[in-house]
Amino acid sequence: MFGSSVLDIAIGIVFVFLLLSLAASTLNEMILTFIGARGKELLRGLKTLLNDDKAEGLVKDIYNHGLVYGLFQGEFDPRKGGNLPSYIPPRNFAVALIDVVAPSTAVQQDEKAMMDSLRAAALKLAVNETTAKVGKPLIAIIDAAGADAAKVRKGIEDWYNSAMDRVSGWYKKRTQYILLGLGVLLAFGLNVDTVVVVRHLSNDATLRQSLVAAAQEEAKKPSADQTGNPKSPDADFSAIKSTMADVQTLGLPIGWLTAAQVTKKDGSIDDPDDRAWPPSNGYLRVVRIHFWGWLITAVAVSLGAPFWFDMLNKIMVVRSSIKPGEKSQEEPAKDKS
Repeated sequence: MFGSSVLDIAIGIVFVFLLLSLAASTLNEMILTFIGARGKELLRGLKTLLNDDKAEGLVKDIYNHGLVYGLFQGEFDPRKGGNLPSYIPPRNFAVALIDVVAPSTAVQQDEKAMMDSLRAAALKLAVNETTAKVGKPLIAIIDAAGADAAKVRKGIEDWYNSAMDRVSGWYKKRTQYILLGLGVLLAFGLNVDTVVVVRHLSNDATLRQSLVAAAQEEAKKPSADQTGNPKSPDADFSAIKSTMADVQTLGLPIGWLTAAQVTKKDGSIDDPDDRAWPPSNGYLRVVRIHFWGWLITAVAVSLGAPFWFDMLNKIMVVRSSIKPGEKSQEEPAKDKS
């Protein structure tokens, strides 16, 4: 039974983390979309790749090329991320770069002549201090491909993809910071103290069972990163409201209570978890009591909903595999007489 209780507690706390992470992830996506984070990070990556910090040279030419220009609305403006594309297909980038670097190659029929023109254009870039970081890689790609235009395009695509891996890292890092900030806000705003939640789950079998049942229903849903359907802002807000309502109805000791809710008829205060707001015993005392529990919650939320969805499913599998054995042990011995 001890092992079963520990697993049920783990399922309960992971389920809470999952619900909070779902709300934080939705808010995070709304924030990143509003500030155009993906477009800005892509632009930052291309500035680095093409050594064009002000986006006034090759970067500007790439964005204004027909194969890229059609991916976003309005004119290219490096100061505004909202109207920039969040993704440029590798082939579009490769063809656009070749056309920008050596426009004459587009009208040449002979493949070797095309590669010679492209190499000559890349050589001009290589001897220029400003564009050397673009010209030298292009020469290396062209020489490795020989006179095969398809291999040159593939080489440029691979070069671009390696830069996009770095951009993805930047984006994930920014996302992590925002999720951590949202985790702090949710932990404090909803007063979700992990330590307090674990203590109540440890002492209340009925509460554990109700959370396990709710978690089992949640585990049947598709993972947060598998749905992939675009949502309107109204739908996102509805999802957040629904998730917050689910959190509030779990019966857990989370949220803040009014002074009237913690005051008994005889005037004494009944607030064992220090959930009264404003605090009856001082703000600093409440922060000191809940700080570590809030911090654990915030860090957990920053890990994201997909992480906790996978974790919930793994624990569910472990629980289902050991439950039958425990139940058999609980059955009374049969009378053989």
